[in-house]
Amino acid sequence: MESPEILFEKWYVTPLKVLESIPGGDGGFVALATSCFLYERYATAVFKNSPNPTKADRDAKIRQFMIDFEVDEETAEAFWDVIRDGLLHSGMPKQGKHGKQVLPYWAFRHEFPKPVELTEHSVKRVLKIQPWLVMDKVVSLWRRNLALLDQSDSFPWANVIPLPF
Repeated sequence: MESPEILFEKWYVTPLKVLESIPGGDGGFVALATSCFLYERYATAVFKNSPNPTKADRDAKIRQFMIDFEVDEETAEAFWDVIRDGLLHSGMPKQGKHGKQVLPYWAFRHEFPKPVELTEHSVKRVLKIQPWLVMDKVVSLWRRNLALLDQSDSFPWANVIPLPF
């Protein structure tokens, strides 16, 4: 039986690196979506394993994102609403109006120097995403904290067990 660490590399890191090698950055959407759910699993495990475990609700995950990605609350909330919710719920970042909230535009570019940045461009708010830096950050967080992989009671880490046929 392979360890969670080996499976993490095989199931996530290796495929993400293959996506990164697709010409034109076209693997970026899938890599970013994968990074979003891996980050959410990470943030949830961090809260569960803190000295004073707390519920890993949306606000707590946004606070953790602020810490891990070194961004302010407005940027973290924009990322969560536009990128995380958009990609994981509908396969595309959200845009436009949602209720009274006007979401920023979004742009993906490998030239952006930061993983996530909320800026003003031509009087419009733009959420700039460098998918590969987001991916690298999430993989790095996991690699430094691999003991957290199997900390989910609701979604336990899988084991590969050969079955006789």
